[in-house]
Amino acid sequence: MPGTVALGWGVDLPARVVTNDELAGPLGSDAASLERATGVRTRRRAEPGLGASGLATAAATRALAEAGCGPDAVDLIVFSTMTSDIAFPGAGCFLQDKLGCNTVGALDVRAQCNGFLAALAVAEAFSRAGRSARVLVCTAEVHSSALDYSPRGVGVTPRFGDGAAVVLIGPGEPDFVRSCVLHNDPTDFERFWCEFPASRHFPARMTRESFLAGRHYYVYDAPALAAQARATMADVTGEALAAAGVGIGDVALFLMHYVDPGVAHEAASLAGLPADRTVATAEAHGHIASAGLPVALSEARAAGRIGRGDLVCCTAFGAGIAWGAGVLRV
Repeated sequence: MPGTVALGWGVDLPARVVTNDELAGPLGSDAASLERATGVRTRRRAEPGLGASGLATAAATRALAEAGCGPDAVDLIVFSTMTSDIAFPGAGCFLQDKLGCNTVGALDVRAQCNGFLAALAVAEAFSRAGRSARVLVCTAEVHSSALDYSPRGVGVTPRFGDGAAVVLIGPGEPDFVRSCVLHNDPTDFERFWCEFPASRHFPARMTRESFLAGRHYYVYDAPALAAQARATMADVTGEALAAAGVGIGDVALFLMHYVDPGVAHEAASLAGLPADRTVATAEAHGHIASAGLPVALSEARAAGRIGRGDLVCCTAFGAGIAWGAGVLRV
């Protein structure tokens, strides 16, 4: 069965940097307290009116340029986001139009913080089957327009950032995806969710009372999720390594993706990962959900921390409750 390789990478992080000093006043806190609570100093914020597909367009253009091809080379778009431009159609359709990818397939994947790995699994299956040789795997999030900038949001708002990352995969050797393990636990999903607008709410998808109560903002129950995230991230990292047939010593870099970087580091320690080869993705730009892993991977490539042929283990845990891990050869 033919393998797949990463042909090109692209990242787009909005130019606007939002510091804890800027957030502290509206959230009724101070910068030092926000950093201690979240492990995040700065995050990026998209310009008003820019949706997930807008960020992904810039990232996709860079990925195609690195691959040395144009939009006409793309056979399929797989777009992972939890912050789509509008209710429907999906962000993949918007990106397809912006890039000018004609009438190729374009689909969205919803796996929240585990979205990159889920989208990669879908894309690789199409590519391996010979149905779509070159697949554009897109991740992008615009969280900033969905956050509560009042004291009510102090536990959630400073944790999130905006950004996009894209990788073009295609046939080749050695294999880019060495393993990919996905899990989901739908019980108690209200610990990390966004309830409204909701199609199950009749006759309107949201009432004025629900809006005033802030039920359209993210809910993140940090204490309830920490123990599960710590244990499952450690376990699934081991699963992915075993599935790839490699050990900890074979991996150049471990990327631990969770909204709380402190918990991510604790999971890495529990898994026995070396601290000098482990990155908690949310530390750099806040939590960018589906885009956090590929942004961190792309930045590690740009910084020379990983090179061609190196193995990278990506682990994620988030809303769903969804988690997974994969070993990639970059």
